[in-house]
Amino acid sequence: MQFLEIKELRKRFDRVKALRGLDMSVVKGEIYGFLGPNGAGKTTTLRIIMGLIDSDRGAVRLKGKSIDYTRRKGIGYLPERLSLYGRMTVEENLFFFCRLKDCEKTELARIAREFEINDLLDRKVNTLSKGVRQKLGLAQALIGDPHLLVLDEPTSGLDPTVRRWVKDKMLELKDRGKTILFSSHVLSEVQEVCDRVGIISSGRMLTEDNIDSLTDKLRLEDRLIITAKSTPEALRFIENLTQAKRPRVENGNIAFYCDKKNKIEILKKIIASDLDLLDIKINEPDLEEIFVKLTEGAG
Repeated sequence: MQFLEIKELRKRFDRVKALRGLDMSVVKGEIYGFLGPNGAGKTTTLRIIMGLIDSDRGAVRLKGKSIDYTRRKGIGYLPERLSLYGRMTVEENLFFFCRLKDCEKTELARIAREFEINDLLDRKVNTLSKGVRQKLGLAQALIGDPHLLVLDEPTSGLDPTVRRWVKDKMLELKDRGKTILFSSHVLSEVQEVCDRVGIISSGRMLTEDNIDSLTDKLRLEDRLIITAKSTPEALRFIENLTQAKRPRVENGNIAFYCDKKNKIEILKKIIASDLDLLDIKINEPDLEEIFVKLTEGAG
């Protein structure tokens, strides 16, 4: 079921065309990674969804109906540059967002329990670390128990521990039935948590799909690395395999590429050979390769 749908979205800032007929669809209950180079139109799209700026043309629909102020109250939003009131306490900030979303103060207590921040409620926000402020930002996005979360670069600038916490929280929220749309430049994290991705460039959607399907569509190859006692002997053997592509020596190992359909056959031949093998590594195509292949030359 299409939960959030964008059709022919266009936006111009003076002479810059930020969005050029963008189409996008987010399915209910999924984590959708929204990707693109800097200036591709990601943040502009998210701001239009949230009603912070108007589009010049196009439609944004939530559950099949045009999005408006009332329907946006069911969306939790974490902007890329989170603005909190630094001289106010954590409790005062959360209470402000509760008032903003027409929620009772009991909602503040629920959020404080869920995010385990009861011991921080009397702390001034400007005394908190960036990681704790980001947790607070995600906490305010969940006030009112929204059905859709829109997160703009939620792990940007965070240390590995907090990044892991944010990713785990996203997966937990998905298990609770939430739909999540988020943009990120950390492609390994997107690959780790997303059901589908949408990749845009110059304000247009290049593709929407899951990682495996994109890998097949783009005919990306697996990369194999062979370590053997005799590197020259291993190189000669690999060079004689017709399915092995672009074999070469890298740091004393033999690296080469092959199509997915030939991978098992090649591995059988290598294992059955007389080579004195020490290690075999297989690197499947990742989201970074997909991203680079799609966005190179796009415009």
